[in-house]
Amino acid sequence: MSGRRWRSRPGRGARSVQAGQAIVWAAVMLPLFLSVVGLTIDEGIVFDARRELQNVADSAARAGAMQVDQQAYRASSGATVVLDQAAARQVAAEYAASQGQGLAATIAVEPQRVVVQASREVPTSFLRLVGITSVRVSATASAEVRYGIDRPNR
Repeated sequence: MSGRRWRSRPGRGARSVQAGQAIVWAAVMLPLFLSVVGLTIDEGIVFDARRELQNVADSAARAGAMQVDQQAYRASSGATVVLDQAAARQVAAEYAASQGQGLAATIAVEPQRVVVQASREVPTSFLRLVGITSVRVSATASAEVRYGIDRPNR
């Protein structure tokens, strides 16, 4: 009976070692997991801001491209469709300015096309921990002047 008293129960020591390993594993992996979640959140914020900025650039370019020079159009009996460049630049700039503060827009107007380049600083949440407080996103859009209804060739 005395020999039996000194024997340890099978598996009891192994369980305590496994529990200790699990705690160490969790302590090592938790910061990594939180970093991945934080970076994913910041990435979503930046991609969403980029998509919204692309919509602003597209809309500003389209608004500018709708400014047809009516005098040139009428003088050519509808054969020549060109932009009123001053009006196109003004309308595109007004649209971009109406879309919130912090938006920087560059507008280039050609006789047949309006190009809008927009950029904005997007604040980060998780990356602030490493000193990155914002990320600059940019978008470019181009729109050509059209008048009337375009029908595909059949």
